[in-house]
Amino acid sequence: MKIQANQLNSQLQKSLAPCYLVTGDEHLLVSEALDAIRDAARQQGFTSRDLHVTSASFDWVQLSNSTANLSLFAEKRIVELRLPTGKPGRTGGQAIVELIEQTGPDLLLLVSAPKLDRNSQSSKWAKALESAGAQYSALADQPARASGLDRRANAPCRFATGPRCAVSIIADRVEGNLLAAGPGNRKAQIAAWAKAKSALPT
Repeated sequence: MKIQANQLNSQLQKSLAPCYLVTGDEHLLVSEALDAIRDAARQQGFTSRDLHVTSASFDWVQLSNSTANLSLFAEKRIVELRLPTGKPGRTGGQAIVELIEQTGPDLLLLVSAPKLDRNSQSSKWAKALESAGAQYSALADQPARASGLDRRANAPCRFATGPRCAVSIIADRVEGNLLAAGPGNRKAQIAAWAKAKSALPT
């Protein structure tokens, strides 16, 4: 199942898939999507999390061992796998497929990677994740208003004195660079708070 942009939260409210593939080159959008999935999983009792970050020397046996000690009374577990290159290789791809087969009520697989190229999209492991669970693409060309920054920018600005809220201006000027927008957004909020405080009667 493919989840369309901006529909992740509504989909999570309906149901939790046994596995997810989150891809994209915009790190903040990917991070927000992963946070949303983890939060939804915690609400359903997934209290344990194993994190694996792959590299050229990554031992894929570690991934298999993540589920080796699951038992009837084990905590619900999230196995999170980060693929910095988006290419796990033949051994890694097979390990991912085998782990997908083990997902269920007590095991959630969460895989993240950069935007996949055509070959990776058609790989067995990517197709297996999409078929058994859900795939969500956090597109790098989405404007800043696709993230939580936009929700703050479009919300009524309590201390705005001009026609547009400062946060909205920041969102437009960073043109989707959400990591750059963070510090500017915080500065705008602090400045607005200080201005409002100074206007209070003493």
